[in-house]
Amino acid sequence: MKLITILLALGLLLAAPMGQANAKDAKGAPAPEIDFITLNNHIVIQDGVIRLGDVFQNAGKYAERVVAYAPRPGTRSVFDARWLRRVAKAFKMDWRPGSAAERIVVERESQIVNKSEVEEILYERLIAEGADPNARVQLSNRSFRLDLPVGEEYLLGIEQMNYDMSNSRFSAILIWGTGKDERRRVSGRMERMSEVPVLSSRLMKGDIISKHDLDWVSMPQSRLARNAVTDSSRIVGMAAKRAIAPGKPISSSDIRRPLAVTKGDLVTMVLSTPAMRLTVQGKALQSGSKGDTIRITNTQTRTVVEATVTGAGEARVEAPLSVALR
Repeated sequence: MKLITILLALGLLLAAPMGQANAKDAKGAPAPEIDFITLNNHIVIQDGVIRLGDVFQNAGKYAERVVAYAPRPGTRSVFDARWLRRVAKAFKMDWRPGSAAERIVVERESQIVNKSEVEEILYERLIAEGADPNARVQLSNRSFRLDLPVGEEYLLGIEQMNYDMSNSRFSAILIWGTGKDERRRVSGRMERMSEVPVLSSRLMKGDIISKHDLDWVSMPQSRLARNAVTDSSRIVGMAAKRAIAPGKPISSSDIRRPLAVTKGDLVTMVLSTPAMRLTVQGKALQSGSKGDTIRITNTQTRTVVEATVTGAGEARVEAPLSVALR
């Protein structure tokens, strides 16, 4: 074991000078480092062109040479192995694709103009064309966005506007930059808006709606149902007929007057004449709000009469006295 250790130590001492000799040329000078050409598989650029140095690392003196147009801002392009091989060969580069599947993905950055910014520009132009100032612009493409080149400020404008007042629809051409190749057609319509009361939180069946339960939202009139209630005075004090979700227009079928009498309640029936006022106890066969006519059973005689609800637990009998007292 001791002999093996000694032999290994001698081997390492002899190997060190040999390694140093490999880093020098025949004259003893240090050998030049070799820069291998490698492919950039995925690059993100801002310019409108792709350069050789974008595609390959260590591209050498031709690194700034343009080899292709860049994709449009906000998009990507893929260049395959055959294209890469042709480029490398054209510049006499010592590079070959490792396989036919080798490729480079080029993405181009962009500065984004969102939908609302474009709608604001279109709105100003449409008002000048005679559109309703109380309407808003709605682009047909709801996921619209505009990708402009990075690095420069572009003034976005409208070259052409066609507005049909009969149906409130429009089409226009957006331009930026020189306006020659940098343009895009858009279309949409002007939507008349309404301020609509909605619930700020969910209410359940029977809950009474107060003014503190309401918020206001702006909505296109075209999206409002015919029975949507836009006057808050017709909502406050009413009861929810069913559970009502927040943020949605309230329809007349969602609400009702609060119940003053519930089916099965004991009700004081009042019969008034110019000469007297009689009261009789009955049992409600129907639920009703103030002003509703419901059927009530006289608890003593079991006679059923119709009465108008006048308040909580009270109803006015309209039947003749003889009938009411039977």
